Formats: sequence, structure tokens, C-alpha cells
Amino acid sequence: MKKVLLTLALAVLGQFAIAQNIEVQNAFNYQKSAQQLIDEADGLKVNKPEKAAKRMADAKMQLGKAKTSIDKASTNDQTMNQAKTWHYYAVIYYKIGAYPEFADLDHDAFEKSLLAFGKIKSIDEEYYKRNNREFQTYAGNIGARYYDLGANSYNESDFEDAYINFKKAYDAAATVGGKDNSALLNAAISAMKIERYNESIEMLQQMLANGVEEPSVYQNLAISYRGAGDNDKMIEIIMVAREKFPDDENIMNEMINSYLTVHREDEIIDQILEMAEKNTDKPVYYFILGTIYGNKESKLYNMDTALGYYDKAIQVDPDYVNAYINAGNVLIDKAQEMYFESESLDPSSYKNMDAYFKASDDIKAEAQKYDARALPYIERTNELMPHEPAVIQVLKGIYVRLNMNDKAAALE
Repeated sequence: MKKVLLTLALAVLGQFAIAQNIEVQNAFNYQKSAQQLIDEADGLKVNKPEKAAKRMADAKMQLGKAKTSIDKASTNDQTMNQAKTWHYYAVIYYKIGAYPEFADLDHDAFEKSLLAFGKIKSIDEEYYKRNNREFQTYAGNIGARYYDLGANSYNESDFEDAYINFKKAYDAAATVGGKDNSALLNAAISAMKIERYNESIEMLQQMLANGVEEPSVYQNLAISYRGAGDNDKMIEIIMVAREKFPDDENIMNEMINSYLTVHREDEIIDQILEMAEKNTDKPVYYFILGTIYGNKESKLYNMDTALGYYDKAIQVDPDYVNAYINAGNVLIDKAQEMYFESESLDPSSYKNMDAYFKASDDIKAEAQKYDARALPYIERTNELMPHEPAVIQVLKGIYVRLNMNDKAAALE
């Protein structure tokens, strides 16, 4: 009796296993039928769009059946550890994700397809190797779709969505052993746009680990460390970059930014001057030097030196408005200091009021000299930025202080 019962049990188990393998075969057949309908629809789209839409609707029904079958097979003990099951699973979910007409069958279709590739590799590495070229094609197409979505979002300034999709594009390639470093760089730049600096640092470091030795990687890595508040790492990275790419202008510019951030500008003055003399058609380096020497918080502060460099920037480009603005501000700030000084005099420290008024007037007269020197810079700024309220207000103030009331009134 026991022998008969055992035989019956084995027969039932065998039938059950066959049934589950039939689900795998059904999934394959349904997706094959769906593909035939998709191909027919492609041929009808131009001249017979209604028939094409009908074919796609029929294809969706077939893919829905394929999905039902492969979902059953992927969770059953008899077939869930077969590489072929997950191969069909990957293909079916890829096709669901590849066409917008099928999107509502599963909104995570691409993610599930990619997970299946990893499952295949863990179950049967030899099978994975034999079919790797096919898997790379599917993963490559998925990555390209994510990359396009990321690019569209970036162009629309939706940097959060761009970051997510560029990262997915990289992960898609990585699923089958690829390295889409372009997607990774764009993901890092998108992360920087939304101030997720730790993520951008991680991705840029991954690029270096991938062997991508490019100035843009080091430049963005330095910017990311600065954004994350790690100035020591920022300087460390930029110095490595300067050694690797001594003639790269972007790296030089980033080094300037980095040293200005940590108030160590005195260490790179000579290099900035060298860049200015090397790039005689670019006013920006003279402008930077003017900004350094014009910064009162810097130990290098020297008003006349700052003005000299701003004038050099203007010589290179007579329309370089930032140089006019900064030069004018340096002189106006000096004038304002002196006006304040004249108003802060203590009358009791003078022998009489006449002496007090004379001292105050002398300081005001000196302040007016700085306003007079600032005037051409601000007038030129007004020419380059007409109708700018802030500029007009500053210019009007100078006219009033210099008793040029007719010109001040004209600005009204």
C-alpha cells in the first residue's frame, strides 16, 4: 500500500512540475505573439493608424497574459530557480516598459526587467554568459530611455527628476557589467544642482574608480566638496587636478575659486597674474585680481592696486561692465568712509567752531574727490545697463554729493 501511495504522490508532483513549466512556455508564446502584433502595428502606423492601434491593443492583451504566466512561474518553487524563467521574465517586462501603450500593465516594468538579469546571473552564470549580448542590448535600451528622460528633465530645470533618471541609466548599464560614465557625470551634476553634494561626491569618486581621468570630473568634485563644506578635500582634489592637468583653464579657474573660498588668495596671486598675461583677450583674470585687492577683508587689500587691475580688465574689454561696477564701488566706499568720518568729528576737540567746520569741510572735499573718480565708472555702467534702478540710484547719489543737481534731476 505504501509503495502505491508513494508512486501516486510522485506522479502528482511530476504533473505539477510539468504544469509550472507549461506556464513558462505559455509566457514565451504569449510574448512572441505580442511581438508579431507589435511588428504589424509598426508597418501600419503611417497609412493605417486605426488598424495599427488595434494591433497594439491586441498585443497588450497578449503581453498581459504573458505577464500573468511568468509571474506565476517566477514565484513557484518548481520554476523560480530556472534561468530560463527569469530570461522570459526580463524580456516580457522589457516589452511592457518599452511601449507607452502598455504602461498601465506595470509602471515598474523596466526596473523588474533589470532585476531579472541579476537573478539569471545568480542562478546560472554560464547561461548568463551565453546570453549576455542579448541582455546588454535590453539593458542598453533601458538605459538610453532613462538617459533621454534625464536629459529632458534637466533641460526643463527639473534637476531632481534628472538626477533620478541619469542614475537609473547608469544602474541599467551596471546591471549587465557596463559603465555609462556619461550618465553618471550628468547624475552628479544634477545632484549638485539640488545641493545633494554627498551623492555627487560618491558618483564622481566612482567615475575616478572607473578610470575616467578628465578635468571635468575633478572640477565638479572640488565644487561638490566645497558645497559639502569640506574645504580640506576641496583643496586636496584641486591640487591633484592641477598636477594632472597643468594647462587646463577650467581647473585653474576652480583653483582660484577654491583658494578664495578659504581666504588663501595670497598663495595664488602669481598664478592668476600668469593666466591674465597668457590670456590677453580675457578680462576676467584682471577682474579677479582687482576683486582680491579690493576686498577689505583680505590682507592684500590695496585700493589703488585694485583699481589698476580693474582698468586693465576694461582695456581688454571696454564693455566689461563688472569691472566698471566694482571700480566705482571701491571708490564710493572710500568716499562714504570719509563722509562718515567728517560727520563723526567731535567739536569739543577743536579750539573753536570755525576750526571744527574747516576740518569737517576738508574731509568732505577729500571724499568728493573719490566720488569724482567713481563718476566715470558709474556713468559707463549706466550706459551698459540702461534703466537699471540700482545703478540710477547710485549715479543720482554721486551727482547730488558733487552738486551736479541738473544731472541728478535729469535722471528722474
